[in-house]
Order: sequence, then C-alpha cells, then structure tokens
Amino acid sequence: MPRAPTARHLQDQMPPAVDLPRAGKRPARGRWSVALLAALGLADCAPLAPGFYDAATIDDPNLPSCMWTRRFSPPIVYQESDFIRAFFEPVNLAAYRQAIPAPFAMPPRPLVRVSVLHYYEMENGPIYHESEVSVLALHEGKPGWFVLTMPVTDGDACAGGRNALGTPKVMRRITLERGADQHVGTSYARGGRTPEFTLTVAFGEPGAAAREVLRFVSPFPDLYILRGSVLKLGGGRGSIETLETAAPGVWKIRLGTARLEAGGDPESVLQRLGVGSPLVAYWGRLRFRFSITPQ
Repeated sequence: MPRAPTARHLQDQMPPAVDLPRAGKRPARGRWSVALLAALGLADCAPLAPGFYDAATIDDPNLPSCMWTRRFSPPIVYQESDFIRAFFEPVNLAAYRQAIPAPFAMPPRPLVRVSVLHYYEMENGPIYHESEVSVLALHEGKPGWFVLTMPVTDGDACAGGRNALGTPKVMRRITLERGADQHVGTSYARGGRTPEFTLTVAFGEPGAAAREVLRFVSPFPDLYILRGSVLKLGGGRGSIETLETAAPGVWKIRLGTARLEAGGDPESVLQRLGVGSPLVAYWGRLRFRFSITPQ
C-alpha cells in the first residue's frame, strides 16, 4: 500500500495552480496574479516547529488525492462563498510559542482563529469546503494570522493552494450546516468519521468587548510560507462589522457567539494549543467575482 504523500512528495506533481484569497481580500481589477501575491511580503524563513504547522498527513483514504487533475484551465474564477469564523483565547502559551517559528514572534495579545468556509459558486473551478486554524503572530513587528492547517474537500483546491500560495492544505471531510439561528461547521479527522472540531456560531448582538476584538483583528493579513519564504495576503482598513454597510452588494455579515468542541486526538492542533474562552464570532457571505491567474 503506498504511503500518503507529504508536502515534499507533492512538489513535483503540482501544476501552475491557483487558489482563493481569504475572505475579505479585494483583488485589483477583479484578478490577482501569483507574481503579485508573492510580492506582497517575502522574507527568509527558519525551520518550523514540529507538530503544529502543516503536520498532518495530506491525503485522506476516503477522498480524492491532493493533486491537480487538469479538470480546469486557469484562471480559476470565484463568484460566491460563505463562512463562519470565531476567535478564542489560547490556554497553553508554551504550546502557542512553539507553534510560531522564526521569523515570526509572539504577539502581545495571543489569539486563535478557527473558520469553516464553503466556496459554493464557481464560474470556473471546483466547489469545495475548507476549514482553518490560525494563530496571531508578529512578522517584522506587525500582526498577522499564521495559518497552521487548512483542510479542504477537493484535490485540485488542495494541490493548487499548496503550490500557488503555500497554504498548508490537506484533504479532509468538512460540512457546514446553516440554520436560522445558528450555523454549525465540522472539520473531520483523517478517515472522515470523527470530528476534529465542531464550530457553532449562534447569531445575536455581541457586547462591547466582543466588538472591540472584531475591530482589533480586522486589519491583520494571513501569513503563509511559500517555498521557504513568508507571503502576506489580505488585511483591511475597516472593521468586520462595517463591511456590509460599506459594500452591501458584496458582503453580508451576521455577528454572534461561538462554541467550539475539539475532538479527542491529543495530537490535533487545537488540542495541543489548548483553546480557551470564545471572544467573538461571525458569519460572512462574499459575493464578488474574482480570480487568481498564475504567471
């Protein structure tokens, strides 16, 4: 039986792939190029701490392999997606420090971000679910979300993201259930039977402290490692809670509170980090046509 591929094994089979920028990242003229993305922030990267960043086996035995199938020809064009996202206090600060390799540094205010996303309307490209676990870190003195793991449900999205942006994507089962009063996202462990985590966002008006957290985290970009260098993507000037007012045809936002149930695997990222109290959560829908074109 062949071994599940590692990140190194995948490098030779990857295409000039494409991937979606994180929700809230407005593309120039409706299109990003990989060359432009790479120019947004590159720096030498030191060896990574084991067990946290991109540590999981990439393939899942019950899902397609993480590889580019050539079903789609670039550019991949996105039209609409939605997601739930929550922010938490970390419990184990020693583990949090270990999860942040050089050239990143511990921030004054450590935070954990957990999301479940669904890219359900594509003009050209795969429809897929995604989840992610990130920690706030400093890069060159500025905060950003260092993405530790990013499971997805589609092999083209997996291979494309790893190659184009350095996203730590792996193949996993993910679901997002939508209700009138709450949305529930579940990211499953390898094999698709046991939840790695379940994130529930119940809609309601948050208090002043929760809104302060939203304003605090809104400007921060995502941080990826692409072929040994740091890539920064996104970040915004306005607060998350004002996105719908600023662009009502593009954004739909519902604020709320979060409940996170982590699975029992002691080696999972969330179990190792030790996630504490939920601070704030929200649902977002992005309706905007854009693409990433490799060069």
